[in-house]
This record gives sequence, C-alpha cells and structure tokens, in this order.
Amino acid sequence: MNAALLPATLDSIATLIERGDLVGAERQAQAALQNLPPHAEVWRLLAIAQIRLGRMDAAARSLQQAARLDPNSVEVLCNLAAVELHTGKAETAAVTLERALALAPNHVGALTNLGRLRHQIGDYLGAAQCFERSLRADPGRAETWFDLANASAALHYWSAAESHVRQGINLAPRSADGWYVLGYLYERQGRLADALQPYRNSMELSPRPQTAHNLALVQDQLGDWQAAARTMERALQLAPDLFEALSQLTYTKRRLCEWQGLPELATRLVAGVDAGRPGILPFSLLAEDTTPAQQLACARTFARQFASVATPHQAATLSSAGDGSLRVGFVSSGFKEHATGLLVVELIERLRATNLSTIAFATTPGDGSELRQRLELAFREFHDVAQHTPEAIAEHIRAARIDVLIDVDGYCMNSLPRIFAQRPAAIQVNWLAYPGSLGAPWYDYLIADDGVIPPAQRAHYDEKIAWLPRCYQPTDTSRIVREAPAREALDLPADGFVYCCFNANWKITPQSFALWMRILREVPGSVLWLLDERPGNGVIERLRDAAQRAGVDPRRLVFAPKANHADYLARYGHADLFLDTNPYNAHTTASDALYAGCPVLTRPGDTFASRVAASLNRQIGLDELIAADDEAYVALAIGLARQPARVDALRARLHDPATRARLFDMQAYADDFAALIQRIAAHARAGQPPQDISL
Repeated sequence: MNAALLPATLDSIATLIERGDLVGAERQAQAALQNLPPHAEVWRLLAIAQIRLGRMDAAARSLQQAARLDPNSVEVLCNLAAVELHTGKAETAAVTLERALALAPNHVGALTNLGRLRHQIGDYLGAAQCFERSLRADPGRAETWFDLANASAALHYWSAAESHVRQGINLAPRSADGWYVLGYLYERQGRLADALQPYRNSMELSPRPQTAHNLALVQDQLGDWQAAARTMERALQLAPDLFEALSQLTYTKRRLCEWQGLPELATRLVAGVDAGRPGILPFSLLAEDTTPAQQLACARTFARQFASVATPHQAATLSSAGDGSLRVGFVSSGFKEHATGLLVVELIERLRATNLSTIAFATTPGDGSELRQRLELAFREFHDVAQHTPEAIAEHIRAARIDVLIDVDGYCMNSLPRIFAQRPAAIQVNWLAYPGSLGAPWYDYLIADDGVIPPAQRAHYDEKIAWLPRCYQPTDTSRIVREAPAREALDLPADGFVYCCFNANWKITPQSFALWMRILREVPGSVLWLLDERPGNGVIERLRDAAQRAGVDPRRLVFAPKANHADYLARYGHADLFLDTNPYNAHTTASDALYAGCPVLTRPGDTFASRVAASLNRQIGLDELIAADDEAYVALAIGLARQPARVDALRARLHDPATRARLFDMQAYADDFAALIQRIAAHARAGQPPQDISL
C-alpha cells in the first residue's frame, strides 16, 4: 500500500473510533500496520481502540511501539500514562506525564491528567499547581476550573474553591459536574442548607447515583430523614449496586423505624459484605443481625480505601523522659457536648495524677459548651485541628511527638481514619466509640474487656487486645442526678410500672419491639417510655401503629423529647427498668441509667456492640439482669414488674456507694488505663511487636 494513503487511513480509523465501532477500528489499524510503513499515529489509534475495549495490556504494548517510533509525541505519552494509571502504576504514570510536560510545558491534557493523578494520591497542592498552569494555557475549560475547585477544597481553601467553581459554572451553566462540585463544597464546610439546591440542580441536569447519595446525606444531617430515605432509594434505582447508598438507606429506615421492606435491604447488605463489596459503612452494619466475623470483613474492606496513603509501620521510637511519662494523643470529633465528651472528661482529668501526658486533637469545632471548656482544661495540651486536612493533622501529630495515639472515633460519624493510615505515631490504638475491630493494619491495639470480647470471639479482631481488668467504658461521676419532676409533667401515668429505653431509634429492631409488646401485654397498666429522637419524622406514629397491631394500646407508648443532659438524667427517677436493645445495646445510655439508679435488663449476643450493657452490669454486680436468651429476657422483665420489692432492692444496690464504686471509681479506672498504656509502651521499648496484653 502506498504511504500516500496514510492520512486517509488515519482519518478512517479515527472516524470508526468516534462512531463506536472499536472492533472495526482495531481491524483497520492492524491492516494498516501490515501494509503501510510503520507510523506512531497508527499504533496510537490502535491503542485507543484497545483501551475502550478494555484490553489494557494490548494497549500498553501498542503505545510502547508508538513511543519507539515517535518518542517526542506528547499525545502518545498522555495515552500511555492513562493506561499505566488504569493498571495501578500511578508512580510510573506520573513520570510519563512529567516527560510529556518536559516536551510541551503548556500541554493542557498532560497538565490536567497529572493534576488529577496528584489529587488521587493526596498531593493536593501539586494538583492545584497543575490545574492553574492548565488554565493559564486555556482559561475557557470549565472542567479544569472544577478540578481546581476540588483541589482547593481538599486543601480547605474554601473561598478560593467556591470562586473557582463559580468561574466554571459561568462558562458552563448547565454542567451537572459544576453544580455537584458546588454542593460538595458547601457540604464539606457544614453549610448543609446551601448544599441542597446545587445538588438538586445537578440531579435535574443529569441524574447520577453519587449526586443522589450526597443529597440524601445532606438531607439526613438536616434532620429530614424521610426525604433522605426517598433520595437514597432514587440513588439505588440509578445504581442498584451502590452499596454506600444501600447501607445508608438501611440505617436511615432503622432511624425512622420504617420496617417495611427492611428485611430485604438487610439481606442485600449482608450479602454484599459476604461478597467483599466496597462502600458498606461498618458502623451501619453493627445494627444488623451479623456475626463478629462479618463485621470484621466489612471493616477490612472499608479500610482498603485508605491503603493509597498508608505509611509502612516502623519500629516504635518513644520519648525518653526521665520521669517515665508518655505523650498520649487522643483524636476525636466528640470533644464537646457529645456522648464521647461526657464519657472521657473525668478520666482525662484524673489521668493528670498519672505519668501519662494527655494531648487532645479535636477534629470538629468547639461548641462553646461548658463541657468543651472543661475538656480543654483537662488535657495537658488541647489542639483544635478542625480546619485542617487529614494530611495536615497527621503532620501536626508528628510534630507533637506523640508516643501512643488513640483513635476515639473509629468508624463513627465524623471520624477521620485517613489520619491513622498515615501512621503519625508508632503505636496506634482503637478505643471507646466504635465497638469492634477497625480491620486495618495501622491499628496496633484495641482497648477492651473480657466481657465485650470473650475468648470465643477473639479471632474476629485484627488488633491486639489490651485488656482492662474492668469495663472498658469510663464515665463522668461528677454529675449530679436531680430529682425528677412529677410524673404528670413528663406525660407518664400517675401509677403503673414504667419500662424505658432511651436508646436512639435506629437501635429499636422489629425483634426487640416484639419482645417489648409481649412484656406490656403481660403487665397491665405498665408503659414503655421511649425517646422522640427527631420530631416530625413519623417515628411516634409508626411505633404506635406497630403497638396497635401487636394488641397493645398505643397510648402505653410514651415519648420523651430530647432534653439537656441534666433533665434527661433526672428522668430515670421515674423509670423502673431499662429494657435494652439487641443486636446494638445501650452503651452510654446504659451507663447513664445505672449511674442514675435505674437497673438495666440486657440480652447479650456475640458481637462487641451487643455485649456492652452486660459488661456494665457485670462490673457493677448485676449479673442477674443479663438474660441468656429472648425468653429469659421477657420472663425477667415481667417478673420484676410483678415484684416491686425486688426492683426497689435493685435500685437500692445501685445507690449503695460500695456497689457504685465497682463501676464508677474513675481514679481506679485512670490508674488501670495508665498502667495498660505503659505496658503497651514497655513492649515497644523492648523491641517486641504488639501482642495481647492484660494487667
């Protein structure tokens, strides 16, 4: 074939690619390579067809041939970098793009691709610099403005990010991508109400599952759980295998006590865990009927998303203070008026009398509360890092020379596991908020007790276990429990046994509720006192309808609005027995009930989350309120209501100083906690790898 035919042949191959006839394009390119002199552009077009056919190895070979024929082709290098990136060779792709830019410093495609690659590996500043260079060469590309906005947001340059995305929207007002980025910027800043309309605009222009998912998360945080559930259902219509949406929808329907269709969703969710599908939120799985092994598998899959920023473990190099003190860091989003703050504040105060130097890293802004102020005074050092990126927080922790770093959040809401993946401390510990293994190699220890992790379940926790000789959960024993107002003021009947459960609504499963209805049917005149967690979302109506269907007068369900902590604690003065939930127990709430003198009836399972109330009961000496199964749980609840003297005796025991000290002696807890951390550090100083430790 004559070389003069080359231009027409190249046009023909390119046209076939544009039409989507990739097999035809590949066939014609291969024919040209047989009949025409070797030419880099033929190899490049062949590679493009192979890329779109998903044949990456073949495409890489074709591009290598093209590069041999024309080593200065920027287009070939850009295509080769795309293949390298697709096959997991990010570092090689970066080098290839740098070669392209050495040949053509203002090549928009190379700059854009290198910027996106740098963003992907966490080099946000480098990414922003690439996008800025690209825009200097071509300021009319809306997509690049959106890329620059994303990089600026990752650096927490919020004002600049908003300016960049609006520049792009001005160029492309009907860009679904642009409106999505604007919504995302507002969401990241906590400007949730502002995020709604941009996300809606994006959905109107191009309905996408990820946009629907993000919109649902915003609606959820704004308290409109019903709208969030409907939007999440829309996300699943668009992408049935979007497991982020599936896990969030299942959790939201539990918060709404919207049980219709829930078993089918839960079955799909657990099947996704068993299949190793990414995107399932480990915390939401804890409310499902799952095994410790399944919960660990979910955590491991979730942790893999942080592997790209993970720093290899290094031998521990601890401070060598002459007094033997250790610098112990605590990372949490709950250092404010929050359950976590309430649990830890007195412990941190009492740790001042030990040889631990406590350093806080607060990842959410202060709320001006008395509890926040008390926490700031309790820690030896208090660092507000709420406005920093996870990468910057990790650097801040390194600079603070932390010996042992404790993740108080785990995988709870607002947690930042990306910090811990970067290994800012040689010893890293999982403790308190997340009841389970985090399934990540950058956590060395999990602080627990043998009640929440019995020997039979030890294998389902990746961390080494640091066993406390008491219940792992601390609390604040400086709280004053006020006398409760009159029953009538709380909408309680003047007489009758009062069962209560002030757990969050999502912990109430249909199975637990069915047990409660059996109990109420057998105890005439009794009521069940529950929490109205989010008024206006229909929970009261749904639970009362369920009671009616179970043959119980709906008026026997009494709902208490959320209240300040002192008023909430006082309510337990009128509660005769706390009925726990399963598979996710009362945790902080069980501790509160016992502290206020209200006995807690629980039925533990196999998982950490299902055994916390039993651990609390065992520590305080109320083993008789740990039911072996559902039938024993129901029988105990009924029997106690029929034996008021026995309930009075239980309450008297809970008010006895000697009994209370078994669970609520926080100086003893602080001494044990400090000794456990020192034991962990001693193993590291001796050059020993992490291992299970018990005092």
